This record gives sequence, structure tokens and C-alpha cells, in this order.
Amino acid sequence: METIRKLLVRPEFTMGLPTVIPALRYRMGLFVRNRRFKRRPPHGEFQALGRVLTVKRQPGGAWLHAQQGHIEIRFWASGIVRLRASQDGVAELPLSYAVVEPDETPAEVTYEDTPQALTIRTDQLTCEVDKAACTLVIKTRDGRLIVEDTTGFRLRGEQVMWSSRLPDGDGCYGLGERASGVNLRGRRYGFWNSDLVRYRYGSDPLYLSIPFLLGLRPDLAYGVLWDNPSRGWVDLGEATPGEKTFFAESGEACVYLMAGHDPQAVLSAYTALTGHMPLPPLWALGFHQSRWGYDEEATFRTLAHQFRQRRLPCDALYFDIDYMDGYRVFTWNRERFPQMPALLKDLRAQGFKPVAIIDPGIKIDRKYDVYLDGVQRDVFLKYPDGTRVAAPVWPGRCHFPDFSRPHARAWWAEQVGKLVQAGFAGLWNDMNEPALINLSSDKSLPPYVMHEWEEHPRSHLAGGHNTYGMLMARSTYEGLRQHRPDARPFVMTRAAYAGAQRYTSSWTGDNTATWEHLRLSISMALNMGLSGLPFTGPDTGGFHDEPSQELFARWMQVSSLLPYFRVHTIAGSRDQEPWSFGEQVESISRCALERRYRLLPMLYTAFAQNAQHGTPIIRPLFWLEPRNKALYDVDDAFMVGDALLAAPVLDEGATRREVTLPAGTWYAFESGEMQRGGGRITADAPLDTLPLFARAGSVIPLWPVMQYVGELPVEELLLRVFAGTGESVLYEDAGEGMAYRDGETRWSTFTTSFRPSGEFVIEWHRSGAYQPSYERVRVEVVGISGEPERVELDGGMAPVWYFNEGVVEFVAGPFERARIIGREALTPFLDETRLHPPH
Repeated sequence: METIRKLLVRPEFTMGLPTVIPALRYRMGLFVRNRRFKRRPPHGEFQALGRVLTVKRQPGGAWLHAQQGHIEIRFWASGIVRLRASQDGVAELPLSYAVVEPDETPAEVTYEDTPQALTIRTDQLTCEVDKAACTLVIKTRDGRLIVEDTTGFRLRGEQVMWSSRLPDGDGCYGLGERASGVNLRGRRYGFWNSDLVRYRYGSDPLYLSIPFLLGLRPDLAYGVLWDNPSRGWVDLGEATPGEKTFFAESGEACVYLMAGHDPQAVLSAYTALTGHMPLPPLWALGFHQSRWGYDEEATFRTLAHQFRQRRLPCDALYFDIDYMDGYRVFTWNRERFPQMPALLKDLRAQGFKPVAIIDPGIKIDRKYDVYLDGVQRDVFLKYPDGTRVAAPVWPGRCHFPDFSRPHARAWWAEQVGKLVQAGFAGLWNDMNEPALINLSSDKSLPPYVMHEWEEHPRSHLAGGHNTYGMLMARSTYEGLRQHRPDARPFVMTRAAYAGAQRYTSSWTGDNTATWEHLRLSISMALNMGLSGLPFTGPDTGGFHDEPSQELFARWMQVSSLLPYFRVHTIAGSRDQEPWSFGEQVESISRCALERRYRLLPMLYTAFAQNAQHGTPIIRPLFWLEPRNKALYDVDDAFMVGDALLAAPVLDEGATRREVTLPAGTWYAFESGEMQRGGGRITADAPLDTLPLFARAGSVIPLWPVMQYVGELPVEELLLRVFAGTGESVLYEDAGEGMAYRDGETRWSTFTTSFRPSGEFVIEWHRSGAYQPSYERVRVEVVGISGEPERVELDGGMAPVWYFNEGVVEFVAGPFERARIIGREALTPFLDETRLHPPH
């Protein structure tokens, strides 16, 4: 019924019968093909591998030949071990789209081999094998448990399973996009990217599955990458409490394990394995406005005028499927958009970056040049009998590129050039699970569809499905790089697999305008960041249904601090621009937008930290205190970068809320009121207020308010310093182009401390070739109890400084050291701020 509704809510009904009839034809054809290619399910029980018969040492590990199969143990690095289990024992490693590079230089290992056990060690990890049962235990070198097999690896026909102990109290995170609280323990989660209409809390699986699990206990963090892209699941203690099990319907078991003293160490190892996110263009961190229903040129011109006239910052406007000619990809409707290149040029001149949606389905139409060229160049998916796959999407019956073929990716990248030349700045990949419009619950291609898989063919079930969205995003990214090499690509995808961070951002799909989904916005974004794909966020305000004024205002506040900030809604719904809900909500939205744009240097620094080390952009509170189990389930608040804690209101009608503050000293970001951490406080939060707290010792860089990124050069950088002991960083580059890869960057490190002699010191160390546009720096030091005796800069007296209500303010050029001196002004804060350790 939802599919029919989506057809009927179109302003025009041109897609009715042309879409429904092919959908019905597809269902009838699928029935015939399913009978022809029906796979018989395996019979019997899963078989354990049995006793180890022989051990063959190899560089970095060993091959174990057991009674019922084989296991390979290989240390990809001294801190990462790969386990493979299969029946045939073939030594060649299957192609992985997740892992960046093969392990050509494995780690150095030592062996201890007895009739009962085999032990392999690196300087970081130890792998112990019980030869009688062919089960494994992986530990850190100092003996902390990472993994302990229960039944271990088991096989049944093409199916594989691996079970290990899940210790009491372990927190479980990651796994991509999950409509759940942040701690995933206690449930089973599917690995099958799915267009699930009107998903709710607990719905599973969704659009984007990443088979990476981050485990956390007070003395250890560990990561498990189940690198098998076929249909499967992971059970985190639902079937058997105290046990986690990974399952795949096809292929071999391939597991990468890593560990560290905290989550950062694990994410660093995981992104070293699967690749880092390249820095996006700085404009992509701004606000994005979209809807299904902006369907003509005049709409975009009015939209652009309203944003600028109302002084509501915005960087991107989206073109949903309405802009296309009959929903044919890489075209536009010449009647509704008669001067598309001129329109896009005008939008760019006003500071807007146009972003276009593209779907993988290529309409079967002999008058459509993209279709004809794709057929001629043989780029489309095929059934096992060699005929091209045909299935219904928005334009009707479509073929689908096989993105696992290099020449198909090159073909797609070539088509991307048409949109780049028209003037689009970014591309939004949708319907790429791939999803169909087929009037049934089976909304993807049949499991027997074949993918070339770089000349190692696999079926849709065995990996083609779950990697399809990622490979489409890769092809789109490569097309943008090819046709605009001087610009950083912006690609957004709905579906993906592990490693997709190398090419794309994402969003949380077709959510709903409910308070439940507002809360899910946080936990889903947090787990995506803990899965290595951090540039994500929800459809602010909800895609389905219509938000109340209160809900939209609260959602704007939340999304203003998430990595990706976009408003988007379904066709036929009420207007959902920030001014559409009345003056009060427009004012609240303006405040949220202006805060976002002022915080861009801090947000961009968090993106740079991710690009280097895999650090999530927003982080759960346990990131600060991994040993504090009381924080393992907290998902109604989050850290933004290193310094800010956001505690938004998530309940209808609430004007106050309880906030959990991790240990240390905190300041209310706006008022400067000091708060002791390590417990809960009550924060006032009327509709126009987002509770926001800064860590003591933090230096937060702020820009002046802009209407879009690059509107004016930044002439003055504001450093808001929250008195305490700590360390902060700031990353700067041009925000566009590739010069940052050649060293045109600058990192600043700020160290703050109280000295027993009665002074507060700020030290600023800079490194890198990039020179920002500003030459003036304004410093606000929050948390000074009384007027200081003096302020010094680089050994001399500050020419001008001010003190007002606990804030010391001065203006200078970039400096090396600033000192606020006055023991009486600082003494009440010396002991308090020492509670918060350097960070």
C-alpha cells in the first residue's frame, strides 16, 4: 500500500500505469525464473571442523587442516589477525571490496607447537589453538581476552557460521545502520541491505549493513570485521546469552580481529584496514535543503531567494527525481527545466551547490542514448542464462549496471560527466540496495543474478547485493574526480558495505516525523561513526508524515550538531523549509543554523581527525570514559569532536532534562556556568535552547556567521577558551581542491593549564604550510573568577584586554603563549579544574 501511496501522491500521475504494469510483469517473470533457478536449501546440521590433523606454517601465521575443513591464521599486522575457515582450503584470498590492500608483508610471528595446542604470537597479540576441537582463543600479549571460541567455525554446504563467547557486560556497537539504541547487545541483526518502508525502532535490516562490530569492556576495546558480503546475520546474545554468532549463506568465513586499550585504538586499526574517508568539500558540512517535490526551475529560484532574504544559512539545494526526463538517469526535463545549466550557474553565483539524485536503474527505451550505449558496451547485470536483468523502478522496466566490472564503473563515470558539465556540484545515489518497485515484500533483485566481481563471478546473494551500493558510490566518486579533478567529490549513498567511507557519505534513509525517529537520529549516527562511515545524518523533520512545530524545532537543534545536516520530505507533504512553521520556529532554526556555521572550524577539525585516524565525528559519551560502564548505553547525548557535549531535548513538551556529564569539569557553552562532572545534572531547555557543554581546558575555534561557506574571507578567528587543563587541536586548509594532499594544511595545538604560581597559560603551536585568511585572533577565556592583575602575550603586556562577568577577552595576532596572571582571580578554580585530566 505504501508503494501505491507514493505513486498517487505525485503532483502529476504520469508514473502510474507505466510503473505498475512493468512491476506486475516483473513479478510474473520472477515466478518463472525462481522455479527455473530454485536453489535447494542445505540439509543436515552444521559441522564443526573437528580435530586438527596437520599444521603448515606460513609467513605471518599457519594453515590448519582439520577433519572437516581448514583454517588459515594470518597476522595482517602485529595488531590485526585474520581468520579464514572453509571446506576446500584454497589458499587464494577471495577478493574483498572492504579491505584496502592485501597483506603483502605479514607481521613477524613466533610459534609454540605441541600435540595439544598451537600458539602463534606477535608483539601485540597471541592466538592459541586447541587442536582437539579446532577452537581458538585470541588475547592481547598481556593476556586480556579478545575472542574465545565456543563452537567456533562450523560449515554446512555453502553456509558458514562462527560462534564465540560474549562476556557479561560487553557493550556492542557499530554494524552500520541500525534502528536501535546505541548498545546493540541482546539482539540479532541482518546483513542484507533493504529498502524497508516506514521503518521503526527495532526494524531490521535497513539500507546499509556494515559487518563490523566494536566491542567494549572496561579493560579492553576490540573489533570484529566479518568480511563476507553474502546474505547473513550476527546474533549478539539473543539466541544464546553470552555468545555471539556470525552467519553467512555463502562463501568462506573471513574474520579480522583487532584490539586496543580504548575505542580509538580499534577504529584506528579498522580504518587502516578498510581505508580512510577523504576530506569532503567544506561546503558539504553546511546546511542542505531538499524535498521530493521541487519540480521546476521557478521553485528553485524562489527557494534560493527565500534563504538569502531571510538570512538562513544554506549551502546545498537538492534535485530529487522530479528533475529528470521521465525518471531517466543522466537527463533532465526540458519543459520544467528549460535552462538547467543557466539555473545551476545562477544558484552557484548565490552560494548554493546543486546536488542531483541518480538511481542505478537505466530505463529500457530505444530512444534513450544512455540505455543504448549501455547495451552496446555490455555493462548490465545478467541472469545465469546470459540475458540482461530487467526489473521495475521509477521509469518502468530497467537494466542495472554491474558495478563489479571495471569497464561498467568506467562507463558510469563517463555518464556522470553529463551532470558535472551541466553544473551539479554533488551526486546523491538512491535506490541502490538495489531496490525495486514491484508491489511485493521482495524488493530487490533475485538471489541468482550474477555479478562479474572483477572476473571472479558471484551471485547477488553471495555478495553482489550487499556491495552494490558501495560500488555505485565508488563509480560516482570516480566520475566526479575524472570530470572535475580540481574539486573534492561529494557523494551520498543510501546503501553501502564496509570500506565505503573511501568514496561516500550517507544518510539514515526514509525516516518518519516522530519523536522516536528524532531519538534514533542520534544512536544511528553514533553507530555509523563506530562502523567507520561517520559522515551521516537523518532527514531532519522526517521523510514520512509531517512534524509538529515543536518536533521540527527540536530536530533542527539536534541535526545542527550531527555530521550531515539536511531537511528532506516526501512528495505531497506540507512544506518543510525552516520558515514553513511560523516565525518562532524560523527563529529557532536560524539560531541552530548560525551555531552550525560558527562551529564549522571545530567540525572540520573532527572530519580531519577522522580522515587521519578514523576518529568518529560525533562520539558516544563512553568515548571519554571507556572504563565507566554507566555510559555504555547513553544515547540521548553525544560528543561533537573533542570538546562539546550536546544534550538535546528528545521528548515532546519537555523544557528540562537530565544530563549525564562524564568525569571532569564542564561549562555551559553559552552562559559559562561551571559544572562538576561524574554524575547527572538538570538542565533548563525551553524550546529555543539546546543544552550544550564544553570540557574544561578546551579551546573551541569559531568563525563569524556566514550565509554559505566562502561567502566572505574569515578576517578574525575567535578562540573561546574554557579555563582548565587540557589540549585541543584545530585543522585548517583551503576547504576545497586537492592541495591538502600535497601538504597545504595547518594543524594547531592549544595547550591550556593553571600554574600554582597563580596564572592561566595558553600555548599555541602551529605546523604546516597553509596560511589562513585571517591575521587577527580574538580570545575569550571563560571561567576566570575575578579581574586579573595583567595579561601577557609572548612575554610582553597585552596592549588591550577586558574582563567582564568571568570572561577575559583580548585581541591579538597569532601568538605562541598567552598568560592571565592574578592568583586571587584564579585560586578558586585551581583545584576544581584539576579534576579534569589533560585530553
